[in-house]
Amino acid sequence: MAYYSVPAIRRLQLGRELKAWREKAGLTLEQAGGDLDISKSTLSRMEKGQGAIHPLHARAMAELYRLPEDDLVRVVDIAREAKRPNQNRIEGVSVNSYPALEAEAVSVRNFELAFVPGLLQTEEYASALFADLGTRQRNHQLHVRMRRCERLTSENQITVQAIVDESALTRRVAKPHVMIAQLLHLADVSLLPNVTFQITPMSAGAYEGLRGPFTVLRFPPDTIGDLGYVDHAGGNLQLVKPSAVSALARQFAVLSRMALGESESRDLVLQLADLLSS
Repeated sequence: MAYYSVPAIRRLQLGRELKAWREKAGLTLEQAGGDLDISKSTLSRMEKGQGAIHPLHARAMAELYRLPEDDLVRVVDIAREAKRPNQNRIEGVSVNSYPALEAEAVSVRNFELAFVPGLLQTEEYASALFADLGTRQRNHQLHVRMRRCERLTSENQITVQAIVDESALTRRVAKPHVMIAQLLHLADVSLLPNVTFQITPMSAGAYEGLRGPFTVLRFPPDTIGDLGYVDHAGGNLQLVKPSAVSALARQFAVLSRMALGESESRDLVLQLADLLSS
């Protein structure tokens, strides 16, 4: 298992830029790999941000693709940046995983159907979700989840826009006292200046969001564009094409307009907590 120790977005940025330059040079993966003494599969992984690129390799690629001097220097600088530890790193997290990407995002737009968004979960609620895992894996997942939540109030805060289907808040995934505490926690964190929380009510009936949950991540300026992330039964899908990411962003905007306002959503959360308490 690869562990997260370098900035994931710098890998993505470097890989995408080098791929663009390779294609501009008219070289296939096989041709470039042969000249660089790198296998086609290894070069492909590098271009997808799945493999580390040493600054010397980055320079060799830049020279092969005939980059202008200014661009060559910039590409090598990105490769050096990718070797520096990220201040938000989480030990034991795969470099290509969602937590690794989220750790470097400046904002996240998240729509959830079945559960409270991970960044807004309490430890007991999260623990209930991991109940079917072995002790070691459960403890690891819980550690990662709680480390992610720290960014809500840390110095390097992440901005969160979360929309949740009402059914996610009424589904008894944990004991009543855990659900009540989770609802009250939602009411509290929804007041944070960097958190926007909305609920799509049951009264909305059938709507586009029922197709499934998704997330749109935004990263610091001068790195990479927004990235879409979709979990599914067979794993996950990272969307990088601007058209695909824009489609998710538009869907999120539609869901936000049809959802309850922030104040109404907080009121509903408190009402649901009261119902569980009675």
